[in-house]
Amino acid sequence: MTTQLDCSIGLAEESVYGTGVTPDHFLEFTSEALDANLEFSQGEGMRVGSRVARADRRDIAKIAPGGTIELEAATKGLGLILKAAFGGATNTVIPTKSAYQQVFTPATTDPLASYTIQKGIPPVGGGATIAHTFLGAVCDSIEFTADSGGIVKIVTEWLAKELKTDVTYASPSYPSSLKLFTFVHGAIYLNSGTLTAPTTTDLGSITGSALANINKFSVKWANGLDTEGFNLGGAGMRSRKNVLGAGVLDGSITAEFTDVTLRDAYLNNSALSMVLTFTRPETIDTGVNPVLQIIIPSLRLEGELPKSNAGGVITQSINFTGLDNLSNAPIYVVYRTADTAY
Repeated sequence: MTTQLDCSIGLAEESVYGTGVTPDHFLEFTSEALDANLEFSQGEGMRVGSRVARADRRDIAKIAPGGTIELEAATKGLGLILKAAFGGATNTVIPTKSAYQQVFTPATTDPLASYTIQKGIPPVGGGATIAHTFLGAVCDSIEFTADSGGIVKIVTEWLAKELKTDVTYASPSYPSSLKLFTFVHGAIYLNSGTLTAPTTTDLGSITGSALANINKFSVKWANGLDTEGFNLGGAGMRSRKNVLGAGVLDGSITAEFTDVTLRDAYLNNSALSMVLTFTRPETIDTGVNPVLQIIIPSLRLEGELPKSNAGGVITQSINFTGLDNLSNAPIYVVYRTADTAY
């Protein structure tokens, strides 16, 4: 028997695009909007005596399943989502420690891996969970956000090939001893100092001091996947995996107006780097804490000037765009965890 709280999402990487596999990785998600996204064709031919579109001339023209999944950034179980979103991934044991460092960067070759995603929805009345299984799901974008005092949240967007409703439901299992990364565990560096990119076992860093006036942030990476591939013989579904397009890296920060540093960087179009690190106080092994780190080696700010706030604290809402400096990856996401695999 179930309650309305017993929703689930599980996924697993496919070996062949669109060929389903049993989910073996389950998410403690907060919301989802995965749907069938059917498009219909309707005949429009006129017929004497008929004023309404006719039932026998309506067909499914396109099947484009997909949608979003939102979850909280946890100290375990996050690696597979990051691998799906970026494509480039390494997983390395930290020397002499029982901890692993996973480093994720945008893929530079087609294609990204595809996944089978299954969401379980319990019916009203406590019946058995009903499975909706999405085959050939490819991650189009990922966004990290957090407000002052809040939990770091992650939203991913997926494009899938097919929805099936006749696949056996896979009962979830979850990692134990999960902790969450929150705003309290964060520190942000945003300046033109010397950046040291992460290695497979070392975190990234930048010279200078951490900013103390940031109370909100978002960072989004979009793969720019194409939405075509609906070819003859595909029965209304994509007949091939989505291909990579131009990636887009952007985001925003909200800062209290404590000085003119960010204002001047905006006005001067200054080249800046960002290192945003969340570190849990617990240890995985001696001297190694769970970490989620986001590094953007090159970005430009896009405003704004501070504005009066009727006597309230003056803040700046500042958008930024990440760029390619041709020396580093456009973005690195580093994940230190007890997980031995993605």
